[in-house]
Amino acid sequence: MIAASFFTVLFTVLASISGSTLLVLVWLDNRRVRIDDGIANFRRHIDALSPEARRTSVQSGYATDRRDRKDR
Repeated sequence: MIAASFFTVLFTVLASISGSTLLVLVWLDNRRVRIDDGIANFRRHIDALSPEARRTSVQSGYATDRRDRKDR
């Protein structure tokens, strides 16, 4: 009888620890910045620029891409 209650308490404690750990991991994972968030921020930033500034930003991005391709 005592052994059964000991195992019940042990199981309850381990289940509580496991559940708490799972909740913390899920919470930490949801805080992480996703690559999609960065892409959305970049698009909002580009959309906020004037047409002249946007043209300069896009052209410098193309120049960087061309340089990266030559390095390969």
